[in-house]
Amino acid sequence: MDNVAAYHAPAGEKLFRLSDLLKRPVRMGDEKIGNLSDLVILDKGAVAEVTHVCVHRPFGRPQFFVPWRHVQELADKSVVLDPKTETGSFEKSPPGAVLLEDYIVDKKVLDLEGREVEVVYDVMLALKLDRLYVVGVDLSHRALLRRIGLKWLANLTASITDRMENDMVGWNLVGPLPDGIGSFAGDLRLKVVKEQLVKMPPVDVARILEQLSEEQRVAIFDWLEPAFASDALEELDPKAQREVIAAMPKEKAAHLIDAMTPGQAADVLAVLPYADVQALFGLLNPVKARKVRAILDKQEWRAADYATLFFVKLRPDTTVLQARESLRQAKENNAVAYLYVLDAQDQLHGLIHATDLLTASDDTLIKDIMKSAAITLSTESTLKEAIELFSRYGFMALPVIDPNGKMLGIVPYRDVMELEHRFLG
Repeated sequence: MDNVAAYHAPAGEKLFRLSDLLKRPVRMGDEKIGNLSDLVILDKGAVAEVTHVCVHRPFGRPQFFVPWRHVQELADKSVVLDPKTETGSFEKSPPGAVLLEDYIVDKKVLDLEGREVEVVYDVMLALKLDRLYVVGVDLSHRALLRRIGLKWLANLTASITDRMENDMVGWNLVGPLPDGIGSFAGDLRLKVVKEQLVKMPPVDVARILEQLSEEQRVAIFDWLEPAFASDALEELDPKAQREVIAAMPKEKAAHLIDAMTPGQAADVLAVLPYADVQALFGLLNPVKARKVRAILDKQEWRAADYATLFFVKLRPDTTVLQARESLRQAKENNAVAYLYVLDAQDQLHGLIHATDLLTASDDTLIKDIMKSAAITLSTESTLKEAIELFSRYGFMALPVIDPNGKMLGIVPYRDVMELEHRFLG
């Protein structure tokens, strides 16, 4: 099971995800009577308790609603019922049954004022003293991946970055379930939303905001603290940034932009229409406006003007041993991250990371281990475009290619990303 940092199970508790329990075989002794299709819950405020297990039976027979007291064991791969259980009265749904999978999963999550902020993709349960409780709802994208059958991808992303603590909402933060909740009726309403959102990294908040309507985004920005809202605004994709700022009163947008560093403000303003930028400049702090204008002007400078010829050229038929010698000579004058593979006309064919030469055998040809150099700058690329590529891909240098494919030089990361204007205060 993935890390479940949002709910720390005390000793004696065992945690389960609803998505892992669904479709498990339900057995009575050695006989399989069906598969687990849902759980019936009773909301008790801080937790909800499971009162029945729903068993889907084959051949169109009615499903069973088995009281939880008849569950003998929640095993790793099955649900085991007491073999002495009499099932004759289990075909009728218990009065007022709330089905966890059917009624709760995929429901919208609303804030206190009825604004949608997320969707429930999974549910966390805890087994304690032979009783099963709902302890939280999972709003994460990994839960969505598991739900649509991509558990392997969910597990992979969990191994790269674990933010479940930001995506799991405890059941104690979920308000009382609405009357009449059903398969297609009723939404979950949180007792606290703002406090949950501001605990999340701005980039994660931005991913949530990008899934909401324009009106919902603006409403959320209205009650986020300006500094946090500014960070989240910067992390939105350019289209969403334009929509949010266009929908806001200009004074509100200028207030958010004033809370940014000049570099952040320039990144946001760079995606807006010219008329909007000029209107906002008139509302910004004059000192901030002057610094942002200077950054925007420089961002339109050509990245090729920062190119250097200090890079290592290799031919495709060069051996690794020869490449190491070229690297050794180059390092006497300049730090080298990549070696570039060019033909006789200086057309770029690929590149080699300097560390790749450490593990390859001496007689290996460079053309056999080189990587594609798909990300390049043109002679017309701007500083802004170079900054975006460095930020997105993490390269230490980018090659500059003319319209005919000839390599003219490289733009080092440090020469662009450490420019003084990036740190204007």
